[in-house]
Amino acid sequence: MSAPDEMGLTPDAALGYEQFFVPAIFHQWPAKIISAAAITENNDVLDVGCGTGALTREIVKCAGSATGFDLSESMLGVARQVCPTVTFHQGNVAELPFDNSTFDSVVSAFMLMFVPDPKQAIGEMLRVLRPGGHMAAGIWQGLDNNPVYAALVESTREVVDDQSADSMAWPFTMGDVGKLEDIFNVDGLYDISITAHDGYAEFPSVEDLVGVEIQAWLLADSVSADQIAEIATKLRSKYSDFANSDGTIKFPLNAFIVSAVSS
Repeated sequence: MSAPDEMGLTPDAALGYEQFFVPAIFHQWPAKIISAAAITENNDVLDVGCGTGALTREIVKCAGSATGFDLSESMLGVARQVCPTVTFHQGNVAELPFDNSTFDSVVSAFMLMFVPDPKQAIGEMLRVLRPGGHMAAGIWQGLDNNPVYAALVESTREVVDDQSADSMAWPFTMGDVGKLEDIFNVDGLYDISITAHDGYAEFPSVEDLVGVEIQAWLLADSVSADQIAEIATKLRSKYSDFANSDGTIKFPLNAFIVSAVSS
């Protein structure tokens, strides 16, 4: 088995992300982020926190050029296979390896909540953005607006422990309008807009949802199959309305898209 990368991810974990999370969750968001960033066919676009390239591959279809950037070399390995014509760079968003005013648009899909200092990251994204350029970022709304994931977090807390539950809750911790207004209050950004968008998640079964999330948060070695089954049972009892007759599950998963313009 390959060694974990800087984020603790193996190539197999990154491939699992591409195979499960992209079709289940992320495929619906690129068009909305591209629209918010006002990307056109002549634009040079940077996708920060590109992961396996779910957003990058759609940018390529409508922009002059796309560049992907991510901390995880395992994620980038998959992205390079999926988007062989795109240049991808590995590194930390706190120090983007690009000159000032390089890109017409800088975008990010559900990455900023994972960086230690999101305001600093936005400052770096702004630095490489040309004057008059557009920035757009997808941010999950809080757990209060994503009740199925809230129930998943609480079921994990009841069955496993607080640390595992807090890991699952982390993607939703920035999903507050006031918090986003503060984070994007950066000198050089104006016309800041925060819009709420309805989305959804769709998994083959409740068990798949729980198992994939456990794997994604690197909890597979500490959570047993019996615990996964117990979490799934709790989740199914609370949200049976979202289960289809064939066993698949589809439920709301809502996000904010923040857009702004460089002065």
